Amino acid sequence: MTDETTPDPWADRQLASVLANALGAFGRRTRLDANVAAKELGVSPSTVRRWVRNGIPERRRDQVAALVAPETAVLERERRELLFAREALWDIAGRGAPISDAWKRDGWLRPHLLTVVQLRDRGVLVVRLTNPDSGEMSRRLRADGGEVLEEVEFRNRFRAQVAKGELLEAVGPYRVMVPSGRMSRGRTQAWLAPAPRPTLEWLRDHPQVKIPVTKPRKKKEPRPE
Repeated sequence: MTDETTPDPWADRQLASVLANALGAFGRRTRLDANVAAKELGVSPSTVRRWVRNGIPERRRDQVAALVAPETAVLERERRELLFAREALWDIAGRGAPISDAWKRDGWLRPHLLTVVQLRDRGVLVVRLTNPDSGEMSRRLRADGGEVLEEVEFRNRFRAQVAKGELLEAVGPYRVMVPSGRMSRGRTQAWLAPAPRPTLEWLRDHPQVKIPVTKPRKKKEPRPE
């Protein structure tokens, strides 16, 4: 749900891109196939076209969001990964627990790349974290038909993970989940191309992506009543 102070991420016909990507409803020239979308939404094709043209009614917004946006479990996992990466940065700085041997063995302390990729003709972007020596990025780009918009190297995997987490939080209202099988990886981490977002260079220099001033603390689970 949106309010008067928050821009509607589905305005300006962006709902067409949301539905096409999330429901796999691509027609000719990668446009929205209103018939496919209507079947998934349980409405008529004319209703889908009206929503795209005039905006979706608020009373139906939550229903549609549940179909097209990442699930709560996905967002909670991302928050846990972000917290873990921040705590790891603290440990790397020598302020917490000893550095894990597994991090060294797996190369997590070596530089990693964070890349923003545009999926051609889909109107969405995704963020990907890779080891620059693996060649993984180029393989996946070929598989998905992606184009690199930004690419920045971070000192270690955890700095890149923190930047990735903060980026996904920044584009939160614009996120859309791509159906399984439509992308090689990252289908839950896509967002609409027009979304306002920080650059990767800005995130690289952000204090939280370096070493947190204070050690991040996990929230204690509430005790059952």
